[in-house]
Amino acid sequence: MRRFRTISRNGYRRRPAGWLLALALAGSVLPAAAKENKAPETPAQPPANEVRGVVSSGLGEWGLSQRFPDAALWLDLEDDSRTLALFWPEMEPPARGALIILADEGENAESGLAGTLARELAHRKFAVLALGLEPPSAALEQILERPRPTPELQSEEPSPDTGSPATIDVMAADAVDDLEVAYREHIREELVAGAAELGKREYELIGVIGIGRGGNHVVAYAVELETPPALIWVGPKFYPHDASRLAATLEKASVPRILELSLSDTGEQREAGLKRARVPGFSVQSMGSYAPFVSRDGKALAGRISAWLKPE
Repeated sequence: MRRFRTISRNGYRRRPAGWLLALALAGSVLPAAAKENKAPETPAQPPANEVRGVVSSGLGEWGLSQRFPDAALWLDLEDDSRTLALFWPEMEPPARGALIILADEGENAESGLAGTLARELAHRKFAVLALGLEPPSAALEQILERPRPTPELQSEEPSPDTGSPATIDVMAADAVDDLEVAYREHIREELVAGAAELGKREYELIGVIGIGRGGNHVVAYAVELETPPALIWVGPKFYPHDASRLAATLEKASVPRILELSLSDTGEQREAGLKRARVPGFSVQSMGSYAPFVSRDGKALAGRISAWLKPE
């Protein structure tokens, strides 16, 4: 320990504050020395109520579950991970049926439009389960956003000098396909788990709502079902490849009805294309604005959806 030299004994008698300063400085040395000699602490144990098997999606799911403990549902997926859904039961029984909402890309089950829309539909006697939509990686996003080129047939055998690049191209294409398949399959599993949860609660799933980019995934999910629910697209933003094959996909499916709530004239163009493909039950309702949908639009959108879902 460092010793403090007394410069003037009489001076310290006249000024007691000097002794207090010396003692304070000496005391500050002790904790520092103790820290150096202290054995390293063991890592803190996670809280007993921590949810296991959750794959971090960057959507703030754990914090969201704490904000809405009564609505939060952790859904088990096929790869032993979990995802968070928010479930809002009908405000007034009996329920008119159940709906699943898939949020726009990068939004969780509460943020953006999803949360407001879910609660407004619950006020209209629907049971609603909302899911977030994890965004794709930057590399995958570039693939999803660009049109798919038409494969060109190679009529000539590659020369020895160019054989290696061709092999690399094939391997790169396979890697991209695997990445996209894994991303889409994960979202499909979330929708399947959400529908299964509603079934456990004895609700009939009558519609699936896709907001923005969510429209791509609700189509892929619904067309695989033997008895698909109605589809509702809210401001859909289809990937180029999904848009190009939309008519063919729906033509082979038995989706009973499709509603698009649109903010632009692309909905009318899509309606014309689906009519040419003889896809039944498709209708477009314009919301009269070209600005993106926001949370405060939830009430108006819920009113449109509720009216459209009334039995014909």
